[in-house]
Amino acid sequence: MFLGIDTINYIVYEGGNTPWGARALFPSPNLFGLKIAETPEEAPNLLKRSTEYDRFLFREDGFDPVSMVRRGRIYEPDKSQPRECYVYPINEAELNEARNNKGVVKKSLFCYQGYRLTSWIPSQHLFAAIGSDNAYSMWRIVSNDRMHSNEELVTMRPLYFLGALPDLSPNNIPEEWRTKVLESVQKVVDSMYKANADSIVELCRHAASASLFAHFHEDIPQANQKDLGELAKMAEKKEQRIIANCGKLIADLHSRLKPNIQMHFGFRSVSERDAELAVQCLSCILSDLGYTRSL
Repeated sequence: MFLGIDTINYIVYEGGNTPWGARALFPSPNLFGLKIAETPEEAPNLLKRSTEYDRFLFREDGFDPVSMVRRGRIYEPDKSQPRECYVYPINEAELNEARNNKGVVKKSLFCYQGYRLTSWIPSQHLFAAIGSDNAYSMWRIVSNDRMHSNEELVTMRPLYFLGALPDLSPNNIPEEWRTKVLESVQKVVDSMYKANADSIVELCRHAASASLFAHFHEDIPQANQKDLGELAKMAEKKEQRIIANCGKLIADLHSRLKPNIQMHFGFRSVSERDAELAVQCLSCILSDLGYTRSL
């Protein structure tokens, strides 16, 4: 499919495989500059080194602010920009011109053609930097589906937190504590794209404590079921060092939420990267405890 942007008023036109007879789109779609790479470091570097006219375009067809799923189509620029194109008129003045020119008017457009990820397979990782060289966000391409128009609808999720928490297998969780574990982990899932860093670390601590207590409930007093540090020590005694270290990390991050701890030790405030680390540690705990569908 063809996409053209008017060089004067930035009206967007859409057509078939050629720009002849393209129609204006009202309202105009959301269009963003885009570069694709195989690593999260390479994609923004490509975006920064590119110009406005040699970047791909991402046409956003849908965005869910809760799940942070983004869907749309990708277009690649023509080698020569701009081009003289013939499009259908959009106002009375253009109608008069079109009467003498086979129903179309001539315009200067920045032209783009539909792009397919033909060489990409789901087992590979592709990353997209969307935006401009000084204002962009990072996304991971998770699927591409062929539409009836032969275009590809690409699905993306944010790079951070993507797949951070694996699917749980409820039957693998001790029945007495199953509901508590499922509820606490679900709260983390629900908060990852909405809550601030402090809240995410707090919820990860609750979920990690519930998960470890469910696993060690026969060996540790119920009075300590919320003490993540004690639960991590129990994992260490049983030579489950990765679980223990992940639990300690979440507990240490949680302690930094307290202003008196920050002042006493000179700690910085918890950041978004710290929240990401807490989520990843929780994911590792859940996997190593065998609470997930696949390890």
